[in-house]
Amino acid sequence: MADTFYPYDRELYSRWFLDCYQRQSMVMLAERNPDVTMLLHRALISTDDILDQAIRRQIPKYDFASRLFDPDDLRSIGLIREDIPVESYAASRDLILETVATHGYVIIMIDVFYLPHTPEYRKQHVVHSITLREFDERTKEWSLIDDNPASVLCWYRYPEEIVAASLDNNTRRRVRFYSTVEAAEGAAQAHARDAFAASVREFRDSHRLLADVVDIVGCPWIAPEKVIGFLHDAFSLHLGSRICLREFVQRTVGDGPAVTALETIAAHGADIQNMLLLGKVTGFVDADDLKSVCAELRVAEEELLAELTAVTGSA
Repeated sequence: MADTFYPYDRELYSRWFLDCYQRQSMVMLAERNPDVTMLLHRALISTDDILDQAIRRQIPKYDFASRLFDPDDLRSIGLIREDIPVESYAASRDLILETVATHGYVIIMIDVFYLPHTPEYRKQHVVHSITLREFDERTKEWSLIDDNPASVLCWYRYPEEIVAASLDNNTRRRVRFYSTVEAAEGAAQAHARDAFAASVREFRDSHRLLADVVDIVGCPWIAPEKVIGFLHDAFSLHLGSRICLREFVQRTVGDGPAVTALETIAAHGADIQNMLLLGKVTGFVDADDLKSVCAELRVAEEELLAELTAVTGSA
């Protein structure tokens, strides 16, 4: 099946930090609401939080808990998240068609086992989201958006019965979209700036993930390939969060030392990702090289917090 790429900002809206539903939501909302990037102030997450969730508790990356899509943040940009449990495709068909007609999209939770473009097709049951965009009444086919195997959003076209099977056989059958409400002019920026200043003021990070990375790599109780996988997910979350945060800072503060620090962090993060990606293939990571880059990353993180404290007046 040939991929037809969907046009969007692949670096900003990647799967490094955002899960499938969050990424699809952000891409759809960014096309319809100019203030959606104000939500990204919640990307200021600590490496301590990443260490706890991704390493210590071994929570899958797609289940990482953050305050992204906070209800108050959404309302400030004129949105309310609708999350409707449904019994079946047949029972929700009218709702799905009406939502697409009204909003131009609808996100449904499905089982990838039934979708031929996914690596898990007929092999593994996995809860996932897809975005339905257009229904052809003549052919009874859905045009939809989903990740390709490389986690890039693409267009796909499927008969209605395949989409129905993917929803009906999922353990979490839900229909999701964002309804609109009135928001005062300037409310999005004002709310985001105030909430971000509070986050910066309250932000704490011991950077144990960066300081102890060699000990984590050498952990004797976990198989090396699993440790490398956990670290890869952890640093993916960190890199993705800082790319999202850079977008927010550029939009609200403009270019300056904070953005420079975020660009430095992204560069170090990319280096670490490359090391760990190679390690996933070879089963080996050069601990000294990883330690050195993590030390540089820690310095950049500390510089970032100092700059954010200055620009938000959060001292």
